[in-house]
Amino acid sequence: MGAAQVLMEGVVFGESPRWHDGRLWFSDWGANQVIALGIDGNYEVVVTVASFPMCIDFLPDGRLLVVDSAQRRLLRREPDGSLVTQADLSVVSTKPWNDIVVDDRGNAYVNTIGFDFPAASSRRASLRSPRRTALSVRSPATSRSRTGWRSPRKAER
Repeated sequence: MGAAQVLMEGVVFGESPRWHDGRLWFSDWGANQVIALGIDGNYEVVVTVASFPMCIDFLPDGRLLVVDSAQRRLLRREPDGSLVTQADLSVVSTKPWNDIVVDDRGNAYVNTIGFDFPAASSRRASLRSPRRTALSVRSPATSRSRTGWRSPRKAER
């Protein structure tokens, strides 16, 4: 292994790194962009979404999923570059949505941060009494989505 090399500068708040198609894909929360970075230092701004946070992952067919926290929805990038709504997350929780992971069957798992961001008083209350909401989005080949959710708090009762 050689010495570490800087491939890109100017990233405001890099998050949600994923290796896909020979490039490192990540969200720059500060710039509201999803970026694909090659090992040669060349990069491409793949999508811009006015949201914070906006985590990413990929469906088995290679399409990009982006969590649009501000609009409480899950977006899918089509092969032509357009963004379409994969799932409306607002029906599940009004809290900001955050992380995502997709399994090899195309099921996407998304979670909320559990508090209203960035209100400090809500954040403190959330830390005393954590409450998380998880959502599973199934993405069959027909592109129709089904959503199901559970609240860990309800499961405890």
